[in-house]
Amino acid sequence: NARGMAYIAKDELDQAVEKRLRQGWAVCVHANGDAAIDRALDAFAKAKAKGLDPAARRCRIEHCSILHDEQIEKIAELGLSPSFLIGHVHYWGKAFVNDIFGLEKASKLDRTGACEDKGIRWSLHSDDPVTEMNPLRCMENAVVRNMWRSDELLSPEERVPAAAALRAMTLDAAWQCHSDHEIGSLEAGKCGDFVVLSQDPRSVPLDQISEIRVLETYVDGRKVYSADQDLPEEP
Repeated sequence: NARGMAYIAKDELDQAVEKRLRQGWAVCVHANGDAAIDRALDAFAKAKAKGLDPAARRCRIEHCSILHDEQIEKIAELGLSPSFLIGHVHYWGKAFVNDIFGLEKASKLDRTGACEDKGIRWSLHSDDPVTEMNPLRCMENAVVRNMWRSDELLSPEERVPAAAALRAMTLDAAWQCHSDHEIGSLEAGKCGDFVVLSQDPRSVPLDQISEIRVLETYVDGRKVYSADQDLPEEP
């Protein structure tokens, strides 16, 4: 019967969400657990009832870990966007199933598939140093949903196609941050930040996505990393 700890009182959260929306901010609420997500959704709903528009500001819920069906419906209704710490599934999935929640509730962890089916824009993150900052590993966790030290998958129905994971890791993450006009996809007029990979993550075996090598990295159209040679220092 243990419960998590709220770092902000409910009334204070409501007031903070309303205040920042009125100031024009994109509000991001850290909510790890279904009770915390309920509080966040309630705060956004109250703000919307006062004429504010969380969807227009691309507000999001960070981690958004344990999601019930009715919460996903509410996220879609409010136009919110979750960002999932997908390493939860791989690194702690077995512990969630065996020691913390049990299979029924643990299966509601990081529900990328359900959000994708609902048309909700979502992204992935590592919460480094909680898990290593490796976008390809995050993508693999979302498309495979295997668990460390286990031969089983956690809620395989929540797996997403590699193309959806790639979009979540690039364009939709940029969109969440109001930066899709400059990064997130290769288009004329954008910054030219991209990597060259040894293989296409949409075509390799799903459990090998994290093993793809980064051959080159470009920032603002300039090569800053090459796997084959040292680059000269900038003058």
